[in-house]
Order: sequence, then structure tokens, then C-alpha cells
Amino acid sequence: IHTADVKGRYQVRKKLIWTVLIGIYLVMPWIEIGGYPAILADIEHRHFFLFGQTFDAKDFWLAFFVLSGIGFTLFVVSALFGRIWCGYGCPHTVFLEGVYRRVERWLEGNATQRKRLEDSPWLGKKILVRGAKWGIYLAISLVLSHTMLGYFMPIREVISATMQSPSQHSTAFTFILVFTAIIYFNFTWFREQLCIVICPYGRLQGVLYDDHTTNVGYDTERGEPRGKYTSDSRGDCIDCYRCVAVCPTGIDIRNGTQLECIGCANCIDACDEVMTKLGQPTGLVRYDSQRGFEGGERKFVRPRLFFYAGLLLVGITVFS
Repeated sequence: IHTADVKGRYQVRKKLIWTVLIGIYLVMPWIEIGGYPAILADIEHRHFFLFGQTFDAKDFWLAFFVLSGIGFTLFVVSALFGRIWCGYGCPHTVFLEGVYRRVERWLEGNATQRKRLEDSPWLGKKILVRGAKWGIYLAISLVLSHTMLGYFMPIREVISATMQSPSQHSTAFTFILVFTAIIYFNFTWFREQLCIVICPYGRLQGVLYDDHTTNVGYDTERGEPRGKYTSDSRGDCIDCYRCVAVCPTGIDIRNGTQLECIGCANCIDACDEVMTKLGQPTGLVRYDSQRGFEGGERKFVRPRLFFYAGLLLVGITVFS
């Protein structure tokens, strides 16, 4: 999928969040607290360091509360704001949209130019551009994989190991080979298929949503019947397909809530831009609940939210 470029307030917010998250990921292995890495799961020696606290193998049962706490936190966030995690905080989205697709746009141009290059024969320009892109992708993948290894092996030892024979660090070298291959394959080709085909979170959303959950949606009451700009009988939607062109998973948000939607707000910024040019109010596509799109009032506090938050509170209490 070659997504079209889009600008808007949500794009500015996402880029800021992605920059912070990428910075944390790259810098954290270098930070030490009390002489030990801030975060390190030293599996070989069965020691785990977390912000100045030291754990060993007998403390592994505590991981249950960490993982379940993350799960219930996502439940609460999803019940309130849908797949906002997927659009703003998921590592797949952060690196794909914040790094790899930026490189692609820089080398291959906008969506139309990228499609034209895709369909062109394998001659000089295409070989040069694609070769440069794939080379940069490989370099980025190597940086990301070595940084990931820094969470399981002190980062300074990782740097030292890269200067030595792979046979001296066979496990670490194998990790780098496998992880680099996975990252490279995913961000070079698999991309949105990870969200659609593999990730279970999108399917899990179906049992977490209700009529009061905030999602990206299309106001059918205002937009329909859609039609060309010159039509006198149309709603506010001019059927320009701009919302589809900017979608990273290639869906049409006007068809309603779909598991492929990652809540990235690209379609909101795209539609707002069109509405502004037409002199019409923005918000035809927006963050809102099903009840809100139907003209009702959204309830922030509701039973399922208490249930999820209660389970999270119990876990935090026992863990503490």
C-alpha cells in the first residue's frame, strides 16, 4: 500500500510522540542506575535490573503481574479510546510510519511517484533507488536489532562483541541475524499485513468496545448521500476518496468500524483538509463514539470500565 501524504494536527502530535518513543528506545540501554543498566534482562546470568531494582530467577513469578497489568491497562484504554495505542504507541506503527516510510518518501517521492516506480521496469533508476532504500533499511534494521540486544546484554558488551569474531558470541550473533531478518522483512514488505493478519489485538477490540468507546468514525448523518461536489442533492461528503488514499491499511472508514483500522487519524486530517478547502465545517470524519455519531451523549464512566479498572487495581495491589 502506497499511502498518500497528509498534514494536520494529529500528524504533528504523532510525530512528536514517535520521536520521544524512538529516543527512549535508543537511549535507555545506555542509562545506568546504581552502576547497573536501567533496564536489563540478563537471561544468561539470571539477573534482571529495573530502574535500580535487582531481581533474579526466583522473582520471575512477578512477571505475571507485569504482563497482566499491561493487558488490563490496554483493556481500559481500549474501552475508552479504541485502538489509540495502535495508532500512536505500537512499535510497529512507530517505526514503520516514523522511520521506514519517511525514508521511502525521501527517496521515492509521493504516492503517485512511488506507484509509478513500482510499475516501471527494472532499469537504472529503479535499481539505484530501490537499492539505496533497501540498503538504508538494512542499516536501520541492524541498529534496531543491536539496540534490542542491549536490553538482554549490557550495551557496552554488545558494542565490544561486534568487534570480535561471531564464534565468541554465537548466541548474540544468532539473535542479531534472526532479529534483523524479521525487522527487515516486516518493514520492507509485510508492513500492514502484520496488523491485519497476525496481530490479535485488532480482533480482541470487538469484545472491548461498546457504544460509548471513542473511535475514528464517519458521520453518516452529515455525509450521506455522498456525491460529486457539483451535485445539489449530496451530503457533505464529496466522495473524493482522500480518506482511503491516506489510510495505512487501505480501508474506507465510511464503511464503519473495521478491525483493520488502527486509529491513526490520517483520515481525520485528510478529510478536515478537504472540508476546509470547500468552506465546510471540519469533523465529518472524527474521533467520536457510536452514540455520539447517532446524536446521543457519550458516557465516560460505565460498568465495563469499572470491571477492567478493578482487575487492574487488584493486580497492582498484590504486586505492590
